Amino acid sequence: MENKYAKQRIIDDIKNEDLLIQITGYIEKINDNNSFILNDDTGKIKVNLKEIKLNFKEKDLVNVIGELNIASSGEKTLEANIIQDMKKLNFKYYKKLYKLKKEILE
Repeated sequence: MENKYAKQRIIDDIKNEDLLIQITGYIEKINDNNSFILNDDTGKIKVNLKEIKLNFKEKDLVNVIGELNIASSGEKTLEANIIQDMKKLNFKYYKKLYKLKKEILE
């Protein structure tokens, strides 16, 4: 049975078998109206916007939920379904909690 929920990940922990994921990080660079680079301090990933209008600017903290695509070259991109504003999130503590949760579940 396929899991319909997005797995919470940091970029460094993305697995090739992941289909639907969510990543919280900073918008590092807006390439155009169709994509941007998301940086979560463990890595960077290109986010394609599909039909979503980007209402954020560079350096904004966001949570992106979407489908993971891996090219034959190994490059990973995220096809965004939802982009959430996370400016009120304490990102430092979020990363600590993520790490603790990962240690407990392994």
